[in-house]
Amino acid sequence: MRLSRFGLLGLACCLSVGVASAGNFSFTGTFTHDDQLEIFLFTAPSASFVARTWSYAGGTNANSQLIGAGGFDPVLSVFDATGGLVASSALQGANNDGAGVATDPTTLSAFDSLLAISALNAGHTYALVLSEFDNWNAGLTFGSFFSQAGQGNFTATEFPCGGTAFCDSNLAQRTGNWAVDIDGVRTAIDTATVSPEPASMLLLAAGITSLALWRRRRNSV
Repeated sequence: MRLSRFGLLGLACCLSVGVASAGNFSFTGTFTHDDQLEIFLFTAPSASFVARTWSYAGGTNANSQLIGAGGFDPVLSVFDATGGLVASSALQGANNDGAGVATDPTTLSAFDSLLAISALNAGHTYALVLSEFDNWNAGLTFGSFFSQAGQGNFTATEFPCGGTAFCDSNLAQRTGNWAVDIDGVRTAIDTATVSPEPASMLLLAAGITSLALWRRRRNSV
């Protein structure tokens, strides 16, 4: 889990917002293990936004890119990351299997996620977290962490399909591929592809230290 950059990137995202109008943003990538998280930061120009995945059943994303079917069963969660994604960042909503998403041609299951929220605060920064079922957030804050954190390729045991990773509840072998759209937002970034500016490294170091101390105290209780 890449936790160290999020406070810095949340601040950078807020500072770089400007007055751009709402738009749609498309991202694609590949997980290398089941308990991985992909985290996107976005700013909300209004109370509403929509996020969805295309990678389980495939389809055409907001960038008019044709996405092939076959990816893992995704889960989407949103946290308020205004001022940085920290342990106390509150969960705003989550979705596993979205109503009305496409059916996968192989498993005949509709496991893509579709998450719509209409109670955001305009101008705030939020974090959209992509995980694999059933790696759910374990509570109401980001600091609750996720149910399968540290379990590596947990699906090979939980949903044995004969493979080493990316099995689903149909006992079907899937891939680590994912595709996510974030619609109706002012700006959005994938934190895995953004490098901090050198002048911001002190802020990054402070964030790493604070999170490490918090986790140490939490584990000692």
